[in-house]
Amino acid sequence: MKQFYPLLSALPMALICSAVQAQDLSQAEMPGATVAASAARRPALVRLGLGSSVNGSGDYSVLKAHVEYAPQFGRYCRLGSRLAYIGGSQPSDFGYGYTAPQSYRALNLEQEVYWLPFGLNKTVEFSLGIGAFVGYSKQKGFSQAGFNTADLNGNQSFSFIPANEKGFNVGYIGSLNVDFALDEARTWRVGGRLALQNDTRANILPGGQFQLSRAF
Repeated sequence: MKQFYPLLSALPMALICSAVQAQDLSQAEMPGATVAASAARRPALVRLGLGSSVNGSGDYSVLKAHVEYAPQFGRYCRLGSRLAYIGGSQPSDFGYGYTAPQSYRALNLEQEVYWLPFGLNKTVEFSLGIGAFVGYSKQKGFSQAGFNTADLNGNQSFSFIPANEKGFNVGYIGSLNVDFALDEARTWRVGGRLALQNDTRANILPGGQFQLSRAF
């Protein structure tokens, strides 16, 4: 009887292990478990963004487009690395057919850290972002503009003093983001972001972009 005692004592543990393995196999065969595992295997997002920002104090809007790589970092963070283009122009109208040029062009490398308080790989991902950027920009504007005193014939002339800048700049950026899963596997997402950025040339650009994301 003693020679069978080790075998009998090991039998309950073997039965427990078999039951656990069977439960794991049954869960793996469930569609929900497959979807969750599929989402867990796709922690990184590639995003395409398109929208607009307002240059300065609301003088005119400019286009902003970006491509971003956003890998998972832990359970509640993503890192967002973007290449962004910003550009647009709108002459300032002084009436009577007189205008002064206004335009802004920039190419930026942007880096943000996203905090997701409700976690990653959810059907809806909500995140707050903060980061910095470096880029090269060209801006055309004017420091003064207006009509000159009328001459003896009563004719007025219009003039402006250009204020053009170009060069490298750095700045900070903050954003509010939301993404909705389009399929059960959470491979495709659609959403948007509201962002504010400011650089060393005092270019303040609040705005928003529509985003389409693909998980890998």
